[in-house]
Amino acid sequence: MRLKFFALVAAMVLLAALPLSAQTNPTGIISGKVIDPDGLAVPGATVTLESPALQGSRTAQTSTNGDYIVPFLPAGDYTVTFSLPGFRTVKQTARVSPSETVTINPTLAVSTVSETVTVVGQPNAEFNQTAEVQTNYKQDLIEKLPTNRTFVAAAQLAPGVQNTGPNGGLSINGAMSFESLYVVNGVVVNENIRGQANVLFIEDALQETTITTAAVSAEFGRFQGGVVQAITKSGGNDFTGSYRMTFDNNDWVALTPYPNDSRTDKVLYLQEATLGGPIVKDKLWFFGAGRFTGNRVTTGTTFTTNRSYEDVRNQKRFEGKLTFSPNSKHTFKGAYSKINDTEDGNSFGVIMDFDSLVNGRATPQQLISANYTGVISPKFFIEGQYSRRNFTFQKSGALFTDLIKGTLMLDQSRGNARYWSPTFCGVCDDEKRDNQNITAKATYFASTGSLGSHNVVVGFDLFDDKRFANNHQSGSDFRVYGTSAIIQGTTISPVFDDRTFIRWTPILVGSEGNRFRTYSGFINDSWSLNRHVTFNVGLRWDKNSGVDSQGRAVVKDAALSPRLSATFDPKGDGAWTLNAAYAQYVAAIANGIGDGGSAGGQPATIDFTYLGPPVNVGNPANPVSTDAALTTLFGWFNANGGTNRTTRGAPSIPGLNVRINDTLKSPNSREYTLGVTRRLGSRGSVRLDGIYRKYQDFYITRIDQTTGKVQDQFGRSFDLGLVENNNDLERSYRGLNFQMSFHPTTRLNLSGNYTLGELKGNAEGENGGSGPTTAVNQIIRYPEYYQPSWNFTVGDLNADVRHKVRVWATYDVPAPEVVGRISLGVLQFYNTGTPYGAQGTVDTRPFVAGNPLTYAAPPATVLYYFTARDAFHMDDLWRTDLAVNYAHKLGLKKAEIFGRFTTVNLFNRQGLTNFVGGTNSDLDLGCGTGGCINTTVLTNANSSGVTPFNPFTTQPVEGVNWRKGVGPPAFGAPTSRFAYQTPRTFQFSLGLRF
Repeated sequence: MRLKFFALVAAMVLLAALPLSAQTNPTGIISGKVIDPDGLAVPGATVTLESPALQGSRTAQTSTNGDYIVPFLPAGDYTVTFSLPGFRTVKQTARVSPSETVTINPTLAVSTVSETVTVVGQPNAEFNQTAEVQTNYKQDLIEKLPTNRTFVAAAQLAPGVQNTGPNGGLSINGAMSFESLYVVNGVVVNENIRGQANVLFIEDALQETTITTAAVSAEFGRFQGGVVQAITKSGGNDFTGSYRMTFDNNDWVALTPYPNDSRTDKVLYLQEATLGGPIVKDKLWFFGAGRFTGNRVTTGTTFTTNRSYEDVRNQKRFEGKLTFSPNSKHTFKGAYSKINDTEDGNSFGVIMDFDSLVNGRATPQQLISANYTGVISPKFFIEGQYSRRNFTFQKSGALFTDLIKGTLMLDQSRGNARYWSPTFCGVCDDEKRDNQNITAKATYFASTGSLGSHNVVVGFDLFDDKRFANNHQSGSDFRVYGTSAIIQGTTISPVFDDRTFIRWTPILVGSEGNRFRTYSGFINDSWSLNRHVTFNVGLRWDKNSGVDSQGRAVVKDAALSPRLSATFDPKGDGAWTLNAAYAQYVAAIANGIGDGGSAGGQPATIDFTYLGPPVNVGNPANPVSTDAALTTLFGWFNANGGTNRTTRGAPSIPGLNVRINDTLKSPNSREYTLGVTRRLGSRGSVRLDGIYRKYQDFYITRIDQTTGKVQDQFGRSFDLGLVENNNDLERSYRGLNFQMSFHPTTRLNLSGNYTLGELKGNAEGENGGSGPTTAVNQIIRYPEYYQPSWNFTVGDLNADVRHKVRVWATYDVPAPEVVGRISLGVLQFYNTGTPYGAQGTVDTRPFVAGNPLTYAAPPATVLYYFTARDAFHMDDLWRTDLAVNYAHKLGLKKAEIFGRFTTVNLFNRQGLTNFVGGTNSDLDLGCGTGGCINTTVLTNANSSGVTPFNPFTTQPVEGVNWRKGVGPPAFGAPTSRFAYQTPRTFQFSLGLRF
């Protein structure tokens, strides 16, 4: 008893000493109840678990009610032995996945002789049979399939997951792409601004990926989409390792129909190495990995000018891990990962020239974590984890800060395509995006007889999101939106008239760094009432505490999120299970939103109409060059008041006319699910789930007659905008997921899923440049200047995919040992096209009674939907991918050489898409915030020859009041070769493993 007390005290001291998620290093649980043939509980039976994933073995005793539990099990294959003197010994195999509870309910019969009965375990499907909608993919399967070997690519195989967010971000069950949680070894790897997964992993080090999309336990928070967890290898009692070199070539990628698409014929190499094993068997294991790419070239093509350029990256990744178990009750894990990454040829948004490229960009990252698990008694367990992640941007923008070379140019007639100077500033301060995460939790197992068993987890979670940035939008802090541009070969000359405007984006106050913390407490009871009925009853409490980049407290809200589910097994044998669940999910405060009212490091946005001498109007044969045009523009601007001129529309002055409402809270959603699972004997399973989600409390910036005005130090008045939540916006998701896993033979595996989904509403809520933003949710921003019927129409949202199919098969080809092992993998891909509408900007000021009312600067333009939000669709996408794997044993024990050969889009189908797929999922494609399709609409606000109209009383006529952009490219046509689904792509790798 004294030993247990000291162990508990030591563990609590350890956790308290950490610089304070429930995302701890994900392990599994095996639990159940042992009965005799009459259905009576068998107390005192010994449960022994053995696995190559374990350091030693683990044991437990059944309670007086026959219940048992064994927690903290690393993912792997287990042999579970149940023994008791006078009874037959029963052995059963089981597969445990991360964050999974495996139930084994054996029956022990009385025996007078020593006898062991081996029971065949349940078939290993990629999905579970509980209410939690969870899919798991071992890296062995991913290796056999023709897909990227990343954990994000694995997540895209799961039902309900679409990569239709901006820049290919994952939308899970209709959530915005920044609202899912990405976890590697229990450590959150989300990037701070856009919420996407950082690449803090090495493919050959990955062990498996678990995707949880609905009915998620209360142990997980700060998300609305889903939870994607990956674990890496940890070594073992045997030495194992690998070396792989992957070969690809841009010239091995088929050309798309995009004009002047081209490839560079250069073989590219990616090297990976892993090594793991025992330092002390059953006590101390090590694992290390490295990944190296040198001069990795991706070919891009500029918009309109169609010039090919090379994006060259050099990247090195490292991972190290130690696992220490002084005995079977206590385990310590420590891990470190690092990335060195440099790039020449980086771009942001749609670019038209080489002057927009950035050379010498560096984005180093590192991650450190420590984890402890302890079995204090057969019923009481504790766990704690600390992690820290650092991510830095260096030289990521323009190298000049003067008004001529440092000013970014944009062409309004071509969807604000960029040229002349890179976006952002590369000679200003480095930007840092970091986080820190601490979790402490305790588990108590209670066996209550008639009320069944309870596995109760109580925990505390602190997530600390930090960012330091002086976010210069260009080298000079100016952007010029030219009316159009004259393109002659590779020369671009701007056209300036009275539709041209100058955008000034000064940083008026330097950043002190922001910090947004979420303090969470949770309790979750996994309650097994009997063999037929189980419940999950959970409650999570999340409290936000945010300090902006000026050091001011801006967010102090809290929310409760219940998680309830029930599973019914009619016969108690797992043949059929019926599930139902209700959950509420609460996101964390988005960093960019919470800091939106601070002046620290934030650019103001102040527009001025250009009324100077016309430049290049009338399409002259010898247009004025860009530098001369800018000299004219800024000469007039500075001679006529400069930045003290009357503004065009309403400026945005962080810290002055944009403030955080003290009632700002986290967006949240409610979810309802119903499901049924059918086990197909010992060969497979099928599962069907219906999911409904309703999203609410969207971010907006409100400006109306009640928000008032503020003045700057010069006495100029500005309309005040309040960043707050709104429920007049709509976003909802209805989905039906079907999953199947079937093994007709030991050599053949057939699996797949189908998603029928509808994402409907009028809240897009994010874009590719900023991630979450209130700019696309301007529902109460100068409400007198628009009508919701044409400004916020309801329809299928941009991320909607009505039908998604992923079906795959793997087959181990029978071959003599002298030939080697051969396996084939086929993946069939189908998605219906994503929707979009024709939307443009109109000037409503002349038609508003009493304009400008009491506003200081009403909007110069507002958004108008000339068609339904979902009037047009991208192409339906079909794709067949093929992989061939080969391995041949060497004379050494377990050593073998291997090869992997993949062909993506075997039949080279071509279809336009507004999202990123296949081998392009890790690229910055430079497609801009509207995707890779031209959706430019010309109106009187941005083009001559278009007749203005009164949007409050007149139905606009296409060709008169508005026109689809005629380009090139035309409306609906691609702006980049990446607008097409991945063309036929060949890749192979060779290596050695043991």
